[in-house]
Amino acid sequence: MTMTTPTILSTKALQPAQRSRLLAAGFSVQSYNAVEAVSQHFDMPAAPFKGIFTSQNAVAAFLSHEHLSTALPMLEGVYCVGERSAQKLRKKGVVVLAVADSAMALKELLFSTTNGSNEVVFKQDKAPMYYFCGNLHLPTLPEAFAAAKQPLHTIVVYTTKGISTSFERNFEALFFYSPSGVTAFTDNNTIGDAFVVAIGPTTAQAVAAHTKQYVVAKKPSFAHMLSALRAHYPKK
Repeated sequence: MTMTTPTILSTKALQPAQRSRLLAAGFSVQSYNAVEAVSQHFDMPAAPFKGIFTSQNAVAAFLSHEHLSTALPMLEGVYCVGERSAQKLRKKGVVVLAVADSAMALKELLFSTTNGSNEVVFKQDKAPMYYFCGNLHLPTLPEAFAAAKQPLHTIVVYTTKGISTSFERNFEALFFYSPSGVTAFTDNNTIGDAFVVAIGPTTAQAVAAHTKQYVVAKKPSFAHMLSALRAHYPKK
């Protein structure tokens, strides 16, 4: 009896090295971009500020701004989600003050709750804070700033557009990188019996509406998604 090779679909275009690692893990591989980030025009802050980034798309839009060279000397530091975002910012000379694995984890770094009450306290200095984000950003951080009565300037630097694609086959495994990717894929396809790896807890919540057969990467990176796949993919 011959064993068929399982096929994994990545809902984000893969780099050659990433594709090779999945092939080495015993999978046939397909990939495509389920969502597209479209940069939007925005005005940079005109005075010293600190920044918050929770996505690589926001970092890319920020770093491609026509007045970046003017803004960088005024940027006193950033808080961001994901080490890859942090690396891109550091390469531009930006001081990265903290890196978290999710918006919720970043909230816990920035805020504390006082003993004996539900009062939320902002643990950092009071420099003007700008949240560079997409149009579908989670309310986690804006709500935390509001609860602590701290101002937060939210700037939408990109919009997310789902790519409508129909597949005429089922997949044995799926990689999802955002709730938007889950929505875009399931608009025209079903997850069915596929084993799903979600990049983080927020994406996992979107996946959970379609299947119980999923795991969450320990950290938001392709390497950790691959590790989760290797550890948990059901052996047929």
